[in-house]
Amino acid sequence: MLQIMIQMATKIDVPPEHIADGRTVPTMATAGSDAEDRKLMKIQHSKERPENAFSAVKYRDYWYWVDDRDFRSKRTFAFLMILFSLTETGGKEGLPLVTIPSG
Repeated sequence: MLQIMIQMATKIDVPPEHIADGRTVPTMATAGSDAEDRKLMKIQHSKERPENAFSAVKYRDYWYWVDDRDFRSKRTFAFLMILFSLTETGGKEGLPLVTIPSG
């Protein structure tokens, strides 16, 4: 899962000032003439809250989001969420406690 997340993170559209400040690295370009068509997920950024977001988060005065009209990105995001839920081990707080009398 970590390798998948690292690979996806290299494709996020990041603000130029975050690159200049050393907060992140530039977005890795996908080679080829059909590069946009081959991206599994497109995450955009802006200072203003997006109007048509499927999922959005505000971080360091910027909004990052997946557009609700971008079916490929929504499908990839949903698939990642399924993978995360499958890897979730959960806690043991709900298990019954067995006690043995000692007296």
